[in-house]
Amino acid sequence: MLEPQIRKLLFDSLAPPPGCRLDWAVGTTYSLDLIALLAAPVAFAFADWQDQDGKPVVDPLALLKATRQYADRILLFHQAGRIHVPASYQPLLTTLESSIADAVAPLGGSFHPKVWFLRFVDEDDAVSYRFLCLSRNMTFDRSWDTMLSLEGSLSNRKKAIARNHPLGKFVESLPALHKRALSPVWSERLTQLANEIRRVDFQCPASFDDIAFWPLGFDWCKPFDFPSDSRAILAISPFVDAGFVKDYVVAHDAAVQLLSRPESLDCLPGDTLQSFDKLWVLDETAEPEASDPEPVTSSADEQRADTDETRDATSPLLGLHAKAYIVDGGWNSHVWTGSANATRAAFTKNVEVLVELIGKKSRCGTEAILDRRENGPVAHPASLADLLKPYQRGDETDETKEKRTFERAVDRLARNLVDCAPVALCEDISTGDYGLVVKPTRTSRVVVPKGAVLRVWPMSLSADQASGIAFETDEWCRFSCVSLLGLTSFFVWEVHSEELDHSVRFVLNIPLVNAPENRNECLLRHLLSDKTKVLRFLLLLLSDFDASEFSKFFTTTGKHDGENGILAHGLSESTLFESLLRALDRSPEHIDQVEQIIADLQQTPEGRELLPEDLDAIWGPILEVRRRTRSGVRTDS
Repeated sequence: MLEPQIRKLLFDSLAPPPGCRLDWAVGTTYSLDLIALLAAPVAFAFADWQDQDGKPVVDPLALLKATRQYADRILLFHQAGRIHVPASYQPLLTTLESSIADAVAPLGGSFHPKVWFLRFVDEDDAVSYRFLCLSRNMTFDRSWDTMLSLEGSLSNRKKAIARNHPLGKFVESLPALHKRALSPVWSERLTQLANEIRRVDFQCPASFDDIAFWPLGFDWCKPFDFPSDSRAILAISPFVDAGFVKDYVVAHDAAVQLLSRPESLDCLPGDTLQSFDKLWVLDETAEPEASDPEPVTSSADEQRADTDETRDATSPLLGLHAKAYIVDGGWNSHVWTGSANATRAAFTKNVEVLVELIGKKSRCGTEAILDRRENGPVAHPASLADLLKPYQRGDETDETKEKRTFERAVDRLARNLVDCAPVALCEDISTGDYGLVVKPTRTSRVVVPKGAVLRVWPMSLSADQASGIAFETDEWCRFSCVSLLGLTSFFVWEVHSEELDHSVRFVLNIPLVNAPENRNECLLRHLLSDKTKVLRFLLLLLSDFDASEFSKFFTTTGKHDGENGILAHGLSESTLFESLLRALDRSPEHIDQVEQIIADLQQTPEGRELLPEDLDAIWGPILEVRRRTRSGVRTDS
């Protein structure tokens, strides 16, 4: 339990169990890195695809396969205005435009939960679920975090499992937090998820006897509090405020220890700090020994939880971002883990999710978590206590306070923009080029931070092509000469304070109106630029290679000399024919993916030129057999 030498990446926990495939996934996050979300389909599609930081290292064609196969099976809700600006634009990001939905907390706080609902189906169509409850966001950040993974099969019982009702209610409440209508497909899936998750018998983790689910931030949620018989409390949170201390520390006659970030503790008044028995911070010089991964901890960082987290996403595995509350009372201890910081907003206004784990104090109590060496021999080579040191007070500068105030105003601006439900109207202005006009569809007040200058541009363009904003008109801004490949619903917003010499950037997903229907074909032609790449991609769709094997086996140098070229690996039309026959027999769903790609390429003369020669001769009969099997027609000879 909270063993720092045991680590696991979030993306590892997205991979399907052996013998299963992902049906669809619903997630929530506060901040979002689009490249991290681009990696999620790859985690579903391949077993070996990432580096030690969880970033994709696969062949670009493998990324294309994964996103085409899984992007429409993923829906991720995120805090409005909390999408990171990527270092560079990737055309494949267009495949994710319908996979994300901004959300606004109904009680006026932040949308801050970090959970995943993963629906898996095995070869016999039996359904199972994995529920992930995290303290980390959908980013590549590298701070200390917690992750809880629960597995369970969907039961045939008619009545719901009582303890799962809060999860079902949470899922039911998600669509109302998105200011636009969800697609009919996702509306149906969320209804199905809300019903099914109530009948999943999640297995309790080792060392615990019971579990409970605690969504927060809705008017139907029951008020949160620690047990009345609490005797010892260990709170772990990167952010803490005086309101939390008053509500949950002073209100209980218990010995309370707090592990937080020094810069957060520096903001607290002296009398508030005195409410704690012990104050801890991470000792950044300490590093636990690594061991085999288990689904207990993960690492990442997020940006300003409760609108107060740093925007630096380049840190190494340092810094605290875990959120957990361990409470001893009687023989038992209660452990809450999830997204809620030790702030009043987290427990009264924000949308959050915590999972409560109940077990014997000897196994999961405050002393067991800290595993202090002076209390006896330790069970592990490294304990949480080995990473801690006592807190020593520092001072927060006025400049830091002013920047934090400015950033909070930017967060409010982002929510104002979402309330206006803007759209981007596509205009065909010339052959091959388009115009984009951003305009609101709802009237709502937009409050710009005092003295701030705003700029906006499509993420596919450079900042040099940014436009100012005219909120007083029906047309906020206009862009011209955008290529078909550059059309995107992702727009970068920059808010600059000249007084502070400080800028904040964020991305909004603004739906495209009248977008040309051939955007997908344009993306395909961009990534499949010659016949060799098309052939490689078709073979990848038909294969069961993992990503690393595909890249190693099919990487070519452009030579055809028998040593490094494609002929050396047998990459030819005959190989394609053999792969099609094998897939038709063993994995006929792969034929469906190939059918879609061929159909897309055949839409244009340029795309038809990229297809292998004599494809029709081998493809026609195979497609006919597949269509008959899909319709239930016997094909036995």
